[in-house]
Formats: sequence, C-alpha cells, structure tokens
Amino acid sequence: MNTIGTKTIETERLILRRYVVEDADDMYNNWASVPEVTKFLSWPTHKSVKFTRELLTQWVYYYEDGKTYNWGITLKGDDHVIGNIAVVERDERTCSYEIGYCLGNAYWGRGIMPEALRAVIRYLFEGESDLMRVYATHDLRNPKSGRVMQKAGMHFDGILRGSKKNVQGIHDTAYYSVLRSDLVTREQYEKLFLDIHPGFFERDYVKRVSDDEVASEQLLRLQEFDAASYRKDFPENVTFGYYNGDFEELKEAVAKVIPHWVPIFTKESRVYCGFVDGKIASFCMIEDFGEHVVDGMTWKLGGPGCVGTLPEYRGRGLGLTMVSKVTQILREELYDYSYIHYTYETQWYAKLGYQTVVQWNGSGFVTE
Repeated sequence: MNTIGTKTIETERLILRRYVVEDADDMYNNWASVPEVTKFLSWPTHKSVKFTRELLTQWVYYYEDGKTYNWGITLKGDDHVIGNIAVVERDERTCSYEIGYCLGNAYWGRGIMPEALRAVIRYLFEGESDLMRVYATHDLRNPKSGRVMQKAGMHFDGILRGSKKNVQGIHDTAYYSVLRSDLVTREQYEKLFLDIHPGFFERDYVKRVSDDEVASEQLLRLQEFDAASYRKDFPENVTFGYYNGDFEELKEAVAKVIPHWVPIFTKESRVYCGFVDGKIASFCMIEDFGEHVVDGMTWKLGGPGCVGTLPEYRGRGLGLTMVSKVTQILREELYDYSYIHYTYETQWYAKLGYQTVVQWNGSGFVTE
C-alpha cells in the first residue's frame, strides 16, 4: 500500500502534529501517567517521565520510514499535546488500518476526540488511494470510547468475544469501521448514475419531467441490510415468490398500476410477486444493473424495478414486504448494492434502509 506518513492536520479547533521528544512532560502528565486514561489501553500506565521520553525518542525515529501514522493532539493556540491518535494495526491483505487513540481526562466531554478521529479518517482516505477500510475497537467495559466512534460517523460492525487483550486482560471487543465507499461524493454518485443510464437526460420522457417533479435514486449496501427491519404478519392466503404463471395475466396486473410499464416486462424478465389467493397483488422485476467502478471499487448492482401494488391491496404492507424479500435475494446472490431507480417514494423504501444518493428532474441533477 502507498503511504503518505504523518503530516500536520488542522481542524476547526485542533492541530494534529508529529511528536518531538520535548513533548514528554506533557504526554506523561496529561495522559500516559493517568490510570483513569490508561485503564482500557493495551499498554500500562507510565511510571516515570524518563520512560515516556525514551518512548517518544523511538516514535520520532519511526517517522523516518514514511509509513508511520502517529499524531499528538493539540488545541489551536496552545502547542502542548493533550492526547494521541495513531494507526496501530495495518493489514495490507485487506487494505485496512486500525486507529487507536487516548485523550487526557481533563479534556473529556468537549468533542475533541471525535473531531480528531474524523480528521484522521479523512486524511487517510484522501492520502491513500488503495486504502479500503479504517476501523477502531473498544473494550465493551469502556462504552465512552464507542460513543467517540459513533460521533465520528463510524459504523458499528458488531462484537467479537475474547478477541483482544489490554491491561485488564482478554476482553470482548466492539468493532466500528468506515469504508471508502461510505465517503463516495455526490459527484461520484452522479457519474455512477450516468454509467448505469447513459444518455438519460436526452430521453424524451425524461425531458418531460417538470422542474418541480424531483425524482430520487436510492442505494442500500446489502451487507447492512436487516431483513427484520420491516415485518408484517399475513394470513395464510398471502404468499410471496417468483411469478411463473401466464404472461398475459402479469401484463394485466401491471396495466392496472402503471400502463406504460407493460412493454418493459418480457417473458424473460425475472419477476417476484406478492399473491393473495394465488392472484397477483404486488409485483416487481429483479433487475441486474451490472458491475460499475466507483472510486476504484467494483460494485455489483441489482435492484427491484417497476415496483407496484394493485389498488385493492394497497396499505397492507404487501408491496414493502415483497421489496424486502427481493432485497434479501440480492444479498444472497452476492450483489454489493440494491438500487432503486426513479422513485418518489423515498420514505417508503427508507423503512428498509435505502438512502437517497441522487435526485433529478427534467433539467438534470438537482443539487440542493
């Protein structure tokens, strides 16, 4: 992996900088010698400033390799170090870094560490094009550290029992992460949209969309999909599954919802339905949008398309349950994302975790 090393990072309130040996007194007094700070760390409380100075001498030397990421945290206008944030583990096989941090207890509760953590995550992703994942962990007995990760916008991945060791011993560990794909920009989503739908805004039916009629595109990372996020209980006469019946019957059902969708459905379409007494009550196509490269990552995209529920069955949860089942199918088929194209029902899909990434009207992308 390419590395850019430790360079100065400036935030609204902080300066993150390289250490110098002269920082030993501040490091020792502010956090390294404070049992309350070091209680859940992997290294023991420092017993003397001499030990701290010797450690800093090593840290300063390590900067020369250009692969070390290790910052002292200072407040703007005050060059005394009050905490530490660093890359503590590197896995080149998975292109991932683990971040560790600590802060003098006199500075807790002021949002300093989340601000520093956000800045370092941004620095690493912007500086290393092949970095895919940044993560952090905490002992379950130290939930305050988890709140730092949450405030920094990290995603909770789960708990791994007995997976790490600190000065308290082997412990159950909570994992949080940020993936490069979490930081995809609006411009990158717009490019993805045009890769999927080349020449989209030149199409006559798109040009007829008024400026007041804003449509949305939505995505859901399938590894984050929770099939239990939406549940409805149905009587026995309600079932769900692939449509294998008469094609004319399917077209009749589609025509009752949106007639101009009928030509989109073909005998080769993969169609999933909700049924009441064996009759079509809701329907959608399971679409394959292919593989697309986004910021160096290849995404395999699929999604429920032409989603509709017949008027007499609306309001019962049939349609959203059908979409939930299709989303689970895509996950099991190892798609990376499920994609909703051209919708005005953003809050409806949001119940399953779908998020709006692009909006447009007949004039083009809507940026506000």
